[in-house]
Amino acid sequence: MSPIEIIALIALAAYAVYKQTTVSEVRENGRFKLAIIYAVVGVVVGGFALPHGALTIGLLALSIALSAVVGLVRGYKTRVWREADGRVLRQGTVLTITLFLGLILAKFGIGTYEYLSGLRDTAGFGEVMLMIAVMVAVQAQIVWMRGRELMGGVPTTGTHSDTGSVLENAAA
Repeated sequence: MSPIEIIALIALAAYAVYKQTTVSEVRENGRFKLAIIYAVVGVVVGGFALPHGALTIGLLALSIALSAVVGLVRGYKTRVWREADGRVLRQGTVLTITLFLGLILAKFGIGTYEYLSGLRDTAGFGEVMLMIAVMVAVQAQIVWMRGRELMGGVPTTGTHSDTGSVLENAAA
């Protein structure tokens, strides 16, 4: 990875961790925004080269499956609740943040294995970003479905509302 790709990955990861710590309103519109940002940045900045060979295709499939599973777990482990005013809010937990960072490390581990074993040297930033995009999209959908249940199945088009962070709420 180039220095620009590493800086972009660190910046996007820091932003995602920040977004996980803030309390935000669950809403239908824009729930895939962060996933789209990751995918676009990944393809535009890092590119994406399809692997060749059964083992490298299998490792890519493993990465995608791992992203989906981590997104699923994160979606169900994100705190989701209904306020007295009817708004449904969400906030990540230490577990969801740890899973996010663990996914990044796992993808780097898979990529390092591919590179050091000579399987391929084309995987990199773009692939990591796409794997994160899959995870974030799955998580966003699960959180939306959970939030919708709390709303009684009624869709919401509410606006984004930041009301604090994990650290601020822990101090209160």
